[in-house]
This record gives sequence, C-alpha cells and structure tokens, in this order.
Amino acid sequence: MNVSERDRRALIILGITAVVMGTIYFWPEPKVEVVGGTGSNVEQAAARLHDVRQEAGQLPIREEWRRQAQTDLAALEKGLIVAESLPQAQAQLLQIVRRVARSESPVVDLKGTDFGQTRAYGDDYAEVLLTVSLECQIEQLVNFMADIAAQPELLAVDELHVSAGNSKTKTIMVRMTVSGLVRSALMRSTGVRS
Repeated sequence: MNVSERDRRALIILGITAVVMGTIYFWPEPKVEVVGGTGSNVEQAAARLHDVRQEAGQLPIREEWRRQAQTDLAALEKGLIVAESLPQAQAQLLQIVRRVARSESPVVDLKGTDFGQTRAYGDDYAEVLLTVSLECQIEQLVNFMADIAAQPELLAVDELHVSAGNSKTKTIMVRMTVSGLVRSALMRSTGVRS
C-alpha cells in the first residue's frame, strides 16, 4: 500500500497532536491552598456564630424542660413496686391483688394464683406477672379491674380470659394476668434475661 507524501505528513501531525493532547488531558492538576480568609468564609463564620448564639439562648429553656421531665419521671416512679429481689416484688404484687380482692363488696374469691415469667419493659424497667383465677359476676369483675388500675402502684391487666361459669348464680370464670413494674436491676441481680 502506497501512502502519499501528503497523507504521511497528516499522519505525523495527527500523532504529534494526539501526544500533546493526551499529555495536557492527563497532566495532574496543581493543588491550590487557600491562605487567609475570604469574604465567603467571613459570612460563613458570621452565620455559624448566629446559630451558636441561638442555641445558647435556648439552653435555659432546654434545662427547664429537662428538670420538668425529671420531676415527672420521679412522680411516675413512685408507682414502681419497690423490692430488694424479684421474689419479693412478686410477693408484693400478690399482696396488692389479694388486698384489692378483699376490699371488693362482695369479696372476690381468688381461686388460684400463678407467677409468670418476668419480662423486660424497655431498658430501665421490668414487668412482674401474676395470673389469678376467679369466679365472680360481671359487675364484680369490672369493679375489680377498675380498683386494680386505681392502685398507687403501676399495675395493669395484661391478659383477660372470660368463660361461662354458673348460669344459676350468673357468674363467670375469669383468668387474668396482672402486671406490675419494677426496676430492671432486679432482673439482672437474679439472672433473669430479657
């Protein structure tokens, strides 16, 4: 294949141009360091100072909110069942439920009781569970549950199973689980896992 003189020169110029363009394209860019402040940095610093001043102005309000939250939490924690061990907390829960049952008019007769597995309730608290069986009229059950909820301790009916009882006396068979809150430290001290 014959290449004319003109084509040969064009190929040489094209090759040189490709080398020069490749060198320019792949040449590393110089690193530029900013020395001293510029106008935009001053504006950014002023905006940052403004934000910091606003945050500092809100600090007393946030501190008041924190104190109020601690006061509210302390008032709520008065309802915790206070005990040195998990069995003592369970015994206290049983005493409270028996006291409420005896205070009903007519008295609610607890047929049986059984302690459930203690379980975690968040990071700081645990639930102590007590299952009770009873036979009563529906009005007695409603009053009994309301009186349990009205106790100063943090108690709640966790589960409720109702079945037919004696149709002549219009009673029902009830199996209910009552839970009370304690500190989770009791679970850790007795080795119970959440």
